[in-house]
Amino acid sequence: MNRIQSILLILLLGGGCACRPIGGESDKEDWHVLLQKADSCSRHKQEEQAILHYFEWLEQSEGKVSSLTRADVYDKIGTLYLYRYLFLDAIDMFRRSADLYLEVGERKEEALAWRNIGRANLMRHRSDSIIPFYQWAIGIAEEAGEKQLLKEIQQEFQFVCSKVVLLYGTPRLWLHYLDRIDQTDASCLLLGSIMVEQPNNYEEAEKWLLMAADSEDLYIRTNAYRKLYDWSKRVGDDGKTARYSERYIQLADSLEQANSTSLAFRDLGQSYERKRMEVENERLKNQHLRTTLYLLLLVVGLCLVVWIGVFLYHREKQKRKREFARLMQQIREKEQMIEDLQVSLPAPSLKYKAFDLLYQLKSEPRYGLIETEDEWFQLYAVINRLYGDIVGKLEACPQLTGQDVRVCYLLHARMSNATLGVLFNVDSRSVVKSKQRIKKKMGIASDLSLEEYLMK
Repeated sequence: MNRIQSILLILLLGGGCACRPIGGESDKEDWHVLLQKADSCSRHKQEEQAILHYFEWLEQSEGKVSSLTRADVYDKIGTLYLYRYLFLDAIDMFRRSADLYLEVGERKEEALAWRNIGRANLMRHRSDSIIPFYQWAIGIAEEAGEKQLLKEIQQEFQFVCSKVVLLYGTPRLWLHYLDRIDQTDASCLLLGSIMVEQPNNYEEAEKWLLMAADSEDLYIRTNAYRKLYDWSKRVGDDGKTARYSERYIQLADSLEQANSTSLAFRDLGQSYERKRMEVENERLKNQHLRTTLYLLLLVVGLCLVVWIGVFLYHREKQKRKREFARLMQQIREKEQMIEDLQVSLPAPSLKYKAFDLLYQLKSEPRYGLIETEDEWFQLYAVINRLYGDIVGKLEACPQLTGQDVRVCYLLHARMSNATLGVLFNVDSRSVVKSKQRIKKKMGIASDLSLEEYLMK
């Protein structure tokens, strides 16, 4: 019977294709319907089906629709990939959309595409690839005159830079920069997901995830409780694990009802996940009861031991007091060391100012842009970090003056002779002569340029 039904279905489909009118208008209508179907799947969280429809539309409409429309579709696919943690695929899609937006002159959308590539690299923990893409997006938004977009990307870039720096800082510095982030539901979920992966940040991660759990968006709320369940399980809090898992199961049921039109394999996956969570929740409850019983028995045993050991405690009391005094002295010394280290840490704002200063030197050089020696030293640190450390090469030649060191660092940052002339208010010939004097002081061979020597 199934074989007969399959044959009839094939015949009907074949007949439908044969009767279908051939023409450009019909094709356009089919493409429009296919694109609407893909957008509908994306809105209903059917990501796999949406991606398949988008790629089918791209294949059928190649060379027959505008580049702007294709760029929008590539951008939509990249966004779906980004939220499904397929970061390399997302980067590929955003690059394609950025090229097409550049081709048609949509600079605002192009800036957003490069910003999204920076986000994908942030999620991949590729700190070496984050800054260039954000700077590129900032430059495009500035050229296009999109002031609001420029402000948003700059704020996000500032947070990204602070995240890279604060990986070696204290939770207090984390809070200083997290307070600047807009308290939106999606941002809370993203921040909580990032912080839960960092050591010693579990309490702050729980705070952000609980804020996301108050969202009106069912999808965000469900994912927030799933992250809270993973967090509480990781820290070993059985009580919170059981509570969060129960809430997650309830929200997963609601989300499944809202997405009742999803694909069959997606429904089966959600049902399996819900059943697995129910079994896991039951196991955790039993484990929690056993742990409570063990703790009660342990408390009773400890009381008996304490009652028996009262005499020994009084005998050892003086010794413990001396040990406690010694430990308190060590703690005070450690606290003093921590305070000294915190005082010696450079202000993060100086590093951000140095990044901004380097950007201005490259984009809009002018005489007198750098005013103090501290600004030069912060600029040296940024150039060493981005282009390679040349401190050893310069220290090996004590004959170099302060002006020689400045020239070397600016050349190492890939700046031209003309740019150096503008910065120092001299002509290009004076810059060339300065480079020759520096080469002579450093003993560099004549067939090797000063720039090549610094980059080696």
